[in-house]
Amino acid sequence: MDVVTIRVGVAGMRPVVAEGVRSWLRQDPRLVVAEADDADVLVCDSGARVLGLHHRPVVVFTVDRDRRELIAEILEAVPHGRGTAPRTVPQLSAREHAALCWWLGSLTKASVARRMGISPHTVEMYIKRIRQKYAELGHHLPTKADLLVRAVADGLYTTEGLAGHRSHSE
Repeated sequence: MDVVTIRVGVAGMRPVVAEGVRSWLRQDPRLVVAEADDADVLVCDSGARVLGLHHRPVVVFTVDRDRRELIAEILEAVPHGRGTAPRTVPQLSAREHAALCWWLGSLTKASVARRMGISPHTVEMYIKRIRQKYAELGHHLPTKADLLVRAVADGLYTTEGLAGHRSHSE
């Protein structure tokens, strides 16, 4: 059974602020980070800048808001039963996410294991569980490249992470 979620776009913000907001959104299973054009609701730093460009609800983000306030306003902005989509991004544990990011950053599973203080077998199990979670959502990702492309598209791994992790590859 699909979990009904709200697609949330982030627009009109400085990149570092936008990534922080996206990180907050990813923590709530009712929300999916989406491109602005595909979003049910937009979060921006100034509603006036994007309000006329998109015909969807807009939530204005300010730095004095906390995550709970922002998410509550997003949930209120979309009428119940409208603008929802099946969840297409798997929920990863913190350890699964860390292993995925290190591994996608061009480290070997043995290197990831050393950095995380776990066995290579455990890293392999994390990656298998991530692939299984994607398979349950209809995404067959047999190669590292397939998983990388999908993780970037889903916001689980950023292209900034690619540059940062490459310098640490072993």
